[in-house]
Amino acid sequence: MDEIRPARRVKFKGRVEYRREADDLASAPGDGVLVERGRPRSFVLACPDGCGEHLTINLDDRSGPAWRWYETRRGVTLFPSVWRDSGCKSHFIVWHDAILWCDWYTEGNREPENLAPELADRVFALLNDEFASYVTLALRLDEIPWEVARACRMLKADGRAEEDVKPRSGHYRRTKKLGEDGQ
Repeated sequence: MDEIRPARRVKFKGRVEYRREADDLASAPGDGVLVERGRPRSFVLACPDGCGEHLTINLDDRSGPAWRWYETRRGVTLFPSVWRDSGCKSHFIVWHDAILWCDWYTEGNREPENLAPELADRVFALLNDEFASYVTLALRLDEIPWEVARACRMLKADGRAEEDVKPRSGHYRRTKKLGEDGQ
C-alpha cells in the first residue's frame, strides 16, 4: 500500500461565480477555488489529506459562522483552522498557501517565513496589563491572526509578554516588571 502524502500547499486555481463550477477546477488534494459573487462566498478545497472530498468553507458571515479570507501576494490564508468533524476528520491551518497539519501529519509542518518583523513591536504597543486574545489584537491591527499569534509567541520568548494559562491560552499581556504588582 502506498504511503499517504498529504498536500502541504494550497494550489489556488482561480475564481468562479457558482459552487458547482469549482469541483472541476479543484481536482487534486490541496487545490482551492474561490466562489465569489460581489464578495467572497466560499472556498472550495479538495481535501488536502487525499480522501477525495471537496470541502466548502463558508466565507460569508451572512450565511452563518464563517471563516475569514485573506489574500495577499504571499498567498491565501483562512482563519480559523479547518477541522472536519466528519469524514476523514482532518484538522489543518491554511496560512499563505501553506497547509499546517494539526493532527496526523504534523511532521514536516513549516510556518511561512516571517516577513514582517516589525509586527511584534506593533503588537507590543497594544499590550497592557490585561490579557488580550491574539485574535482581538489581529482585528485591531488589521492583520492575519496567525501572524499576530506568532508575534505574541516571539514577545513571550523575548520576555516582553506573558501568556495566560488554559483555558485562556492564546491571550497575552505585557510582562509585569518587579514592583509593578506590589511584590
